[in-house]
Amino acid sequence: MLNILLPTDFSVNAQKAIDYAVRLFEKEECIFYVLHAYHDAPSDVKTKADLENDLKHLVEILSEKKQNQKHLFKSVFLIESVVNALNITMMDKAIDYTFMGNKGVSSLFNVFMGSNTVRAISQLDSGPIIAVPTDYDCDPPEEIVFANNFKHRFITAELTPLIKLTKLWDSTLSVVHISSEKALEKTQKQNQKALKLALKELRTRFSEVQLEVSITSSLYTLGKENKKIGMIALFKTKHGFLENLFHEPVVRKMTFNTEVPLLILPEIA
Repeated sequence: MLNILLPTDFSVNAQKAIDYAVRLFEKEECIFYVLHAYHDAPSDVKTKADLENDLKHLVEILSEKKQNQKHLFKSVFLIESVVNALNITMMDKAIDYTFMGNKGVSSLFNVFMGSNTVRAISQLDSGPIIAVPTDYDCDPPEEIVFANNFKHRFITAELTPLIKLTKLWDSTLSVVHISSEKALEKTQKQNQKALKLALKELRTRFSEVQLEVSITSSLYTLGKENKKIGMIALFKTKHGFLENLFHEPVVRKMTFNTEVPLLILPEIA
């Protein structure tokens, strides 16, 4: 049984993430926790009671229209900031994956600087987060790209969410090293070998992709050129690959530049 978290602000973006999660896990037994975080702001049009009713109604609709007996929907209403509500629920419900809506390539950068999805990705390490573009067609991934610099020695638990997702639809896992002219160091080669061993049960492909202007642009080009790619996975560490991403800042850029779902895997201390 998988526990899936679906935060919602009742927007089209949030609904797209819900629809994608239900489609992606249609073969699995799941409890979907539909979460709304309430802020009592003077500018709010709806009251707390209104939003509680909206959440109840949404869960009723999801439950009524479901065609999968393996799926169960439950509501979670918290008076908290979005990030705090996510963290509380991820811990309390032992969440396996969190799906969040993402406005996609048409949005402006300054809109995303303060978005809930970006804040969740940058601040939370309680579990994997999947950002789903609004325009994505919800097809399961034929190929998943896992961008890596081989500077981290993975433990099993860090790779488990990625392995599970890859096995769901028998996807190909393409491990991509975005390289400059520098050869891999000894430690990187050892980590690459260990990663190949850890992923031995999957259909994998390891490849080098030449660095363009930035890591972001390299990944974006890769996704545009290969239509089989249905997800891009990035690993978030405090001192590693995604540190450069935040400085670039790749996570923020990838969140709104990718045309496919973006999976962020947290480091486990």
